[in-house]
Amino acid sequence: MVGAMRFLWHVVAVVNAAVWFGSGVLLTAVVGPNFFSPAVTDLVGRQNAGLIAQSVLAKYFVLQATCSVLALVLAWRSGGHGRWTLGSRWGLVGVAAMVCAGGLWLQPKLVELNRQRYAASTPAEERTGLARRFGMWHGVSQVGNLVVLIGAFAHLLFLAHGPQSGRPCESAKTHA
Repeated sequence: MVGAMRFLWHVVAVVNAAVWFGSGVLLTAVVGPNFFSPAVTDLVGRQNAGLIAQSVLAKYFVLQATCSVLALVLAWRSGGHGRWTLGSRWGLVGVAAMVCAGGLWLQPKLVELNRQRYAASTPAEERTGLARRFGMWHGVSQVGNLVVLIGAFAHLLFLAHGPQSGRPCESAKTHA
């Protein structure tokens, strides 16, 4: 019974890691670039495309935060069994902290810079500086997103090697 429960928790952890990594790849490589494609900006304008992107990113943050917290809970739930080392747990904490910093601090900063940039009361010369600051912080956001993607992928690979018992899957032994 203990083995079945450990296997079930492991399956939940793998699915969570796959959703975490997969959603990041989907948003970064497929969905994100479309917000500012000529077809979209010609239709809704650059400012509205940015507002749509911000709305999607807010929901993306909730998904990423949920997956990272669930990954942490499942890692600590294992109670040190098998290959979960203190280093792998703290690495996961670092990636989860980056998710939270991105969603709770950096994204609101980008939203505010965009709001100021497109405000009717903002003088043209100030818009240029705001655009430059937005571009810099957006670059920081992209680097952070890449680090989170690498962390989620590493977590997925770690989990894909089998149950946390540190032994190969029993089913793998029977098929060998």
